[in-house]
Amino acid sequence: MVNDLRVIPALRFFILLLTPLAGAIGATTQISGNRPIINFSLPHFTPEGYRAWLVRGSEARYLNPNHIAVQELTLSIFSGQADEKVQTMILSPRAAIQPTEAVITGPQTIRVINDEFEATGSDWRYAYKEHQVTIAQNVRVIFHAEFKEILK
Repeated sequence: MVNDLRVIPALRFFILLLTPLAGAIGATTQISGNRPIINFSLPHFTPEGYRAWLVRGSEARYLNPNHIAVQELTLSIFSGQADEKVQTMILSPRAAIQPTEAVITGPQTIRVINDEFEATGSDWRYAYKEHQVTIAQNVRVIFHAEFKEILK
């Protein structure tokens, strides 16, 4: 399980953005599952104008009000400061967003990377309400920190 509170606002906004876009675009516009959004890039900035996060994917499909399929998901979370340092990255070849439950899942692999650790595995779930990423299979975690006297 990986808890990173910096991920929460980014994913919540992404979920909200890809849900009922039809109302914002116009009453005559229909969202269709057979017309994907291709090679999308969605940045978000702090009130000071610094980069907060960037969501990218090769494709997003609105399948129904509670299922948005995303291919090649890349979520980059930045420091939100002038240095615009990437603090955490989440990568997955396939993800399913379930807006009403505020959950994102993926049957394939996930890779969570930051300066302190890197976690990989498959069959994953991100739960907004619980603020956690759970990786169910083939979990591997590499810590980039020194563990002093951990085995004493």
